[in-house]
Amino acid sequence: MRKVIAGLGLNRFGVKLFLAYFAILGLGIYLLLNTLLGEIKPGLRQAMETALVDTANILAEYVAPATPQQPLQLEQLSEVLDSTLRRPINATIWSHKKTATVLRVYVTDAAGKVVFDSAGRDLGADYSRWNDVYLTLRGQYGARSTQENPGDEFSSVMYISAPVYARQDGAQPRQILGVLSVGKSNISVEPFWQLARDNIRSMGVWLLVLAAILGALLSTWLSLSIGKLVSYARRIGAGETAESPTLSDPDLAALAQAMDEMRTALDGKQYIESYTLSLTHEMKSPLTALQGAAELIPQVNDPQMQQKLAANIERESKRLRALVDQVLSLARLENRQQLEQPQTLKLDELIQQELDGLQWLAGQRQVGLAFSCHPQSSVFSVSGDPLLLAQAVRNLLENALDFSPADSLISVRLEAAHDGFILLEIADQGSGIPDYALEKIWQRFYSLPRPSTGQRSTGLGLSFVAQIAKLHSAELSLTNRPEGGVLARLRFPAG
Repeated sequence: MRKVIAGLGLNRFGVKLFLAYFAILGLGIYLLLNTLLGEIKPGLRQAMETALVDTANILAEYVAPATPQQPLQLEQLSEVLDSTLRRPINATIWSHKKTATVLRVYVTDAAGKVVFDSAGRDLGADYSRWNDVYLTLRGQYGARSTQENPGDEFSSVMYISAPVYARQDGAQPRQILGVLSVGKSNISVEPFWQLARDNIRSMGVWLLVLAAILGALLSTWLSLSIGKLVSYARRIGAGETAESPTLSDPDLAALAQAMDEMRTALDGKQYIESYTLSLTHEMKSPLTALQGAAELIPQVNDPQMQQKLAANIERESKRLRALVDQVLSLARLENRQQLEQPQTLKLDELIQQELDGLQWLAGQRQVGLAFSCHPQSSVFSVSGDPLLLAQAVRNLLENALDFSPADSLISVRLEAAHDGFILLEIADQGSGIPDYALEKIWQRFYSLPRPSTGQRSTGLGLSFVAQIAKLHSAELSLTNRPEGGVLARLRFPAG
């Protein structure tokens, strides 16, 4: 059972729903079929009783005399019954073969004495106390069921009686001259009852199987839908970027939308808290330096020292201003869900422009810049925002320059991959990223000291590049090169 449930993809909720659905529907089907089975047998007997009523009244006309003074016409009835009982029948009724007429007919006089018996066994017997004769002689509907063999329920025979009147009796009420009773074994309807019972039970089994299949499908569908919501909740709970699942059920879709709205609200709150804490922490250092320099200037009489403190104030002010500007830029960028007006641009030309703009800085630091495209005949077109892509390339190049020693080379390579992507690689020959910092470099405000000055940046450059790559559906990675230095990779889908 567990393997079947696992194969259907049902979780605990789906199993409980399936079992509850199957139990309720199964109980309903059982009660319905049990009621039908309880009604069919009496219904068959009622149908047989109706046929016997008609038969008894028809045969009563056969024995009816012309006047009340004449005897009952039993000879004609005897001839008809003998011929009928000997007559072969070839009838198939509801898959049941009927080959002969099985009836017992007897006639009593007005006193209840048997004057005719098709079975030839009770002539002269007093039947006046039997219900069928007793009630009919009193102008009521006469019927009885009697076991021919006491103790054997299958020997039960139903007898239906009809009064015999004279055909020309004008008196009111008409005089009852005798009673004609027709008997038929109740077991004669047993084949039809068994066939109906078997058909109903077979139908019940198929209904249960169909109900189980439909219940399994319903439970599987709900389990999968709920599983999507659970997976979505866990992914956003783990801090991953996930889209709200698409669900066909309107209620579940509304729940997914509510979860997405809650996620957006929580992300906004967490985003603000994270930025506030990080920005406050990063602003402490320049603010402390500014406060210290401001307090020392009035106390220092040395002009050179005052000039040095003023320069320190200016430097820390610029650092603080750059930090605030970059935080605002990154915040605006992270709030964007997609590019507003993407353009098709040539990535090789954009990179060359950024390299040209940084030639003077590379010359000052005695670092070479080399750019190559492979293959040279390829068209390196991508779809994106030219300003953002230029900023991302510039940040990666500036980062490589900051960690490159003098007389080293920064290699920039652009390659058209066979899988429809364009790969940008920027490799430097610096000291590489320490092992302890490999997981931290993507955090906002985390920065490593520059080898040449020992100073740190705002720590927002890589976060900025990562967000730009996300908006352009690009893949960004930074790894240490075996021969030394860092390799930055940006993998763009071709435009």
